[in-house]
Formats: sequence, C-alpha cells, structure tokens
Amino acid sequence: MANPLSVTFFARSMTGFAQKTAEIDGFSIVLTLKSVNGKGLDISVKIPSQDFQTLETYIKDRIKSSLARGTVLVSIDLKQTKDIKNMDVGFLENIIKDLKETCQRLNINLTDDKIFDIAMETYKTSQEKDEEKKERIKDTITMLFEQALKEFMESKEKEGEFLIKDIKSRVELLEEYLSKAKESFKEYENASKEKIIEKAKSLSLEEQNPIVVNELMLLLQKLDISEEISRIENHLNHILDIISSEQIEKGKKIEFVAQELHREITTMSNKVPELSRIAVNMKYETDKIKQQSANLE
Repeated sequence: MANPLSVTFFARSMTGFAQKTAEIDGFSIVLTLKSVNGKGLDISVKIPSQDFQTLETYIKDRIKSSLARGTVLVSIDLKQTKDIKNMDVGFLENIIKDLKETCQRLNINLTDDKIFDIAMETYKTSQEKDEEKKERIKDTITMLFEQALKEFMESKEKEGEFLIKDIKSRVELLEEYLSKAKESFKEYENASKEKIIEKAKSLSLEEQNPIVVNELMLLLQKLDISEEISRIENHLNHILDIISSEQIEKGKKIEFVAQELHREITTMSNKVPELSRIAVNMKYETDKIKQQSANLE
C-alpha cells in the first residue's frame, strides 16, 4: 500500500489568468495574460503596433523562462483616451488655426466639425511620433506585464495545488478499493477451492488425490492476480512520489502512470470477473486522475 503523503507538494496548472490596466500620456493600456492546456509551450503576443516589437521578444523570453507547458496568449490593448485634460490643448488650437488659414488661402469651405476632425488626426499623428512618449508607454507596458506575470503564476500555482490534492485523494480512494479487491478475491478464491474439494468428495476422491491437487493448481494459476496487484500498488506509490517531488513538471508523468494503472486494473478484472464491480470504480478514479493530470504542467 502507498504511504500517506506528509510532505509539501508543488505543481502548476496549465490554466491561468491575469489582467492589469494603466493610463499614461493620454493613453489607456490593458494587458491581459491567459493560458490554456497545451502539449508543449505555445506563446502568442498581440502588440499594439510595430513600434513595440521589442516588447514581444522580451515577453516571450520571460514566459519561456517561467513556464514548461501550455498555450499562452498575451494581449496588449493601447487606446488614446478621449479625456480633453490629457491633451495638449494649446497645440491642438494651433493646428486648428493653421488649418483655417490654409482653407482661407485656398478658398476652401470646411465646417468647424470637419476642421476639428482633421486637426485631431493631425494631433494623433504628431503624438505618435513622440519617441519619449513611446518609451514611457513601453516602460509602463513592461511594468504591467511583470505585475500580471506574478499574479498569473500565483493563479496557476493555486489551481495546481487544488489539482494535486484532488489527485492525491483519488489515489487514497484507489488504495481503499484495492484493499477491498484483495478481500473479495480471497473470499472468491477460498470459495472456488471449496467447490473443487466438495466435487472431489462427491466423487469419493481424497483432497490429496493427484487429480484434485492438479485441479486446485490449475485454479490457482488461472486466478493468480498477485502480479497485477503488486503493479497497481507500485503505480499508486509512483504517482505519490511524483506529487511529492520538487519538479514542477508533473502532468505528463502522472498521465503516463495513470495509463499503466488503468491497464493493470483491466487485466485484474479480466482474470477475475467477480472483481469487475470494484474494477469499474477503480477505472473511474484512474480516468479522473488522468484528466486532472492533463491540466498540469
């Protein structure tokens, strides 16, 4: 039987989420970091424009150094705010004045609304060329990402702890089912022996008669599930060893062991159909372990 787990265990779920926001220089920034299950590590970064291309490389490198598996999406939404207090009103007034003078010289009639729209586009373009402002926005995005990454990792660890506890509880339940299977098998084995002995007596054969002894040996060979039980116990111990290990990457290993565990349970129930009811419950818990391990890094 597997020993109770008394050490602290650590794992991470492949799912996580974090979102951070900020406003700077008339722009609002929303940075979202989320991940779902994946066989490997797949990272996608959505940047506002090519002006922030260097951020994509930085973000990907940070994630690669932090995660082992999962499909990760980082989205950076950058929008100019409409709040007039964040704008350089004097500069905008000069643009409007220049536009009106140009219209007069060219004898073009434009409404005030149209002039204002053109002035706003010109204002935005001029703001986009402000390299110092871009650097401040980059620094803010970097800060938001680091904050989001910390929160993101914490959410993955919290979910991972829940998954590991669930897997451990199912291993303990499997141990209980295995103990019941042993008891049921012993009862069935003894009953089968008694049947052969009773049949032999009805034929006036002694228990030590070679025919009776041979029948008993064949029965024991047919019903022998000692190897399957031993391997099931080893697999359960192995899962607990993986759980208690210091390695973060636990999902693939537990999933593989669960597959082997399922195979041994099937073999055991095929040899002794009388254990099929217990085996069904054991397979159910094993499948749950496999499902939960698929959510772990």
